[in-house]
Amino acid sequence: MGLRDELRNSLCSALGEIEALYIADAAVEQLRDAAPQEDADGKPLWPQPSTPVAAPAASDTDQRESPRGVRFPHQLHRATRPPRAEIEARLAQMQCWIAQRQPYAVIRDQAALLWDMRSDCTLRKYLRVARSRMVEELVEDRWMHQAEQIYSLMDVARRAADNEQFSAAVGAHRVIAEIAGLLRAPLKPPEGGSAT
Repeated sequence: MGLRDELRNSLCSALGEIEALYIADAAVEQLRDAAPQEDADGKPLWPQPSTPVAAPAASDTDQRESPRGVRFPHQLHRATRPPRAEIEARLAQMQCWIAQRQPYAVIRDQAALLWDMRSDCTLRKYLRVARSRMVEELVEDRWMHQAEQIYSLMDVARRAADNEQFSAAVGAHRVIAEIAGLLRAPLKPPEGGSAT
């Protein structure tokens, strides 16, 4: 089992409601079924479907066989679920907010404004999935992330040297060396001990 599968399994156990057999699409499917609102007691509420526009008459078998996109549990009338593309867009926005270190209250307010998501439980599920995907990306693309950090630090070191801020330039080069794995020992000997 690879690291990616282990991360997905841990996500599976964190959400608690996803079967391990459906790990690849499970998080998105779980979020599609999550209630966007909750009542005063914290119990999930699902939106009531709008009254359908007069559609051409279909046979009873067609209606029974095509309940696609309307799978909220514990609901008498079926409401539409958000499509996978919208869930992915929401997750991307959540990742952006997490990367910007937005407080939970701001994220909650923005989710309520943008997606009418007023359920804290659902919001926490979205945040868990977004964080786990960020960790997966970081683990999978570690070399790329290191290269990006080194590139930006080289730019910092160059600008610091151009402005004759040599201490900052040396510090940036030291961090570059640490990221690249060139520094294995501390630059200064430990205090109180003799360097032999």
